[in-house]
Amino acid sequence: MEGNKSMKKHNKFLTLVLVVMMALAMVALAACADQQATNDNPEDNQTAEGDTRIFTDLTGAEVELPTEIDSVIHLWPASTAMQVFLGESESITGTLTAVQNGWGWLTAACPSLLEVTGFTGEATAEELLALEPDVVITSSADTAESLRAAGVPCVCMLGDQESVPALEEFCVKMAELIGGDAPAKAEAYCNYLDEMVATVSEATATIPEEERVSIYYNSAQHGDSPLLTCGANYITQTWMDICGVDNIAVDLVEGGDVEISMEEIVAADPDYIVVGGSNQEAALATINSDAAWQGLTAVQNGNIIANPQGVMKWEKFGPELAIQIVWFTQQIYPDLLTDIDIKEYVTDFYSEWYNFDLTDAQYEEMMAGASGPTE
Repeated sequence: MEGNKSMKKHNKFLTLVLVVMMALAMVALAACADQQATNDNPEDNQTAEGDTRIFTDLTGAEVELPTEIDSVIHLWPASTAMQVFLGESESITGTLTAVQNGWGWLTAACPSLLEVTGFTGEATAEELLALEPDVVITSSADTAESLRAAGVPCVCMLGDQESVPALEEFCVKMAELIGGDAPAKAEAYCNYLDEMVATVSEATATIPEEERVSIYYNSAQHGDSPLLTCGANYITQTWMDICGVDNIAVDLVEGGDVEISMEEIVAADPDYIVVGGSNQEAALATINSDAAWQGLTAVQNGNIIANPQGVMKWEKFGPELAIQIVWFTQQIYPDLLTDIDIKEYVTDFYSEWYNFDLTDAQYEEMMAGASGPTE
């Protein structure tokens, strides 16, 4: 009898052990299933710490930002224009007052910019934080670093401004930052721009060296002095090379918006003068009236061109570079690219890429260099 009791106790013990082991096995299987489900759904890997990501800006700074960007403040006109171009403007909650007051084509393409909070270039951390932005965009690495130190989620999106690949990188990184449908649109635009660069480059490659024209480009953007220009290592030099013209300032200065002397312009005696920027009207008035300019070949022949400004300045670091290279080549070499109707090309560009339908009157104003539409 004692042996039977002992055996029964032993069997009960084994049964208990088996039950415990089976329970542990079931827990382990459930945990494995949960882990597999998580691996199969990366979006579920977001932690409860805020659904954040690390974004690397164009200076290489790594900044923690929300995975989804719903509120953007721009302290740089070019980034504002690029976000509008990418079709995600509804998340813009702040921009520069200079954009609201002076970038007429940009606000015509995106009227909501007139309704958001306006900031000066000296916006404080307190002012910015009051709007609780997901990200603030600037063109200054120092400003971005200073604002981050004050708790503002800030990135610098100004990198290299020298080339087509640099412009495409800016476009792609902006799309990565703001998300939505922007990445797909950025990819499509880069392919389109590459095609247009190839088309224009192929056409201008046929120009004999002795028939290439020289130009002086006046960058009347940061001031109205007709002596401000752009030289080597800047986007203006890139489109001049594509268009097959010689920039008289290429060996005089580097970068953009640098002043040279009247004597240097006179010595070079350019075939054409091209004036761009928000202050081009004042600069053009000086060039057309000041005695110092009247002896130049370009002035005597009436070869003075006002560069269209557009949503983003055509000749600067923005999407309209695709228009600039076609329009400018036709201006200088009218026998090239004759299969492209420039009015149709320009209006189609704005309609397709900006969802902005230019009227006939607006088109004429833009081509004349106006800073915005009058209607």
